[in-house]
Amino acid sequence: MSFGEVLQALRKEAKITQEQLANHLGVSAQAVSKWENGSFPEGDLLPRIAEYFQVSIDYLYGREGRRDSVEQQVVDCLNKIWCGDKEYRELEKDYAEQVHRLLWGIQIASWKNTTTYWDRPKYGENDARMGSTIALDSCYTYMGLEKNKDFFLFLRQPEGETGYESWFRDTKAARELFGFIAEPDNLMILGFLYSLKGDEYVSVDTIAKAVGVKPEKVREAVTYLADIGPNSDPPIKTVKIVEGSGEDGQAYGVNIALGGLIVGILILTQTYVNPPQGFTMQTVNKFNSWVNRSKMGKIN
Repeated sequence: MSFGEVLQALRKEAKITQEQLANHLGVSAQAVSKWENGSFPEGDLLPRIAEYFQVSIDYLYGREGRRDSVEQQVVDCLNKIWCGDKEYRELEKDYAEQVHRLLWGIQIASWKNTTTYWDRPKYGENDARMGSTIALDSCYTYMGLEKNKDFFLFLRQPEGETGYESWFRDTKAARELFGFIAEPDNLMILGFLYSLKGDEYVSVDTIAKAVGVKPEKVREAVTYLADIGPNSDPPIKTVKIVEGSGEDGQAYGVNIALGGLIVGILILTQTYVNPPQGFTMQTVNKFNSWVNRSKMGKIN
């Protein structure tokens, strides 16, 4: 294929017009039309065209196959880890480490002039609390950089009329959960439940003895947790058991798949009330407010 044929194919695949491509490159639509019909762009435009379509310059000239997309390269990179000959626990650690490096790459790439990956700084427990954030109108990220407090948050600005303000309105269930966690006894109960493995279940009396809370309080807590999100997969699971008296009873376990959410709530809360003392990487180009005041409405 000629340069013009390759360019036209890429443009149609991307579902953009000649004018849209021209606007991105800072040229006229007529120039793009000429390229697709046999002429060539100036040399300094070739890298920009290749970068725009995520292909190599050689591909534009039909001299090599197409380079995999960034997304496919990430999948290949992570999938390759599981094909190693290490023990599963080691492969799991390698996977977590690589994901962490990729997330850090997202943070540093928010700076336009960053062209080379560099390792995330390792802050000790006695160092100043540091974080990394990207605050744009289209998305928000926060990455914890404190030792043993690694986490990553990504929020994408909702499209259309729905905005972040909806999270401030529909808060009844969230406020109930925060009220529940605010009670020390409930947090102890929750912590004990999350000490269980996915196939372990315990009775109310067992929990009560383990955390030193009255059975009535434990029963109230596990009932609340097991009823969160009716007709869904709640954070706490229940199974029927036969008590020593011969009567039917219940035992409680944890939904491992949702475990990270409760830990995430606690980490985010701790970070918000103990904010970082500085940012290693910070991109703040958010021109609009977080919520539209006119859309706030009444708190539910």
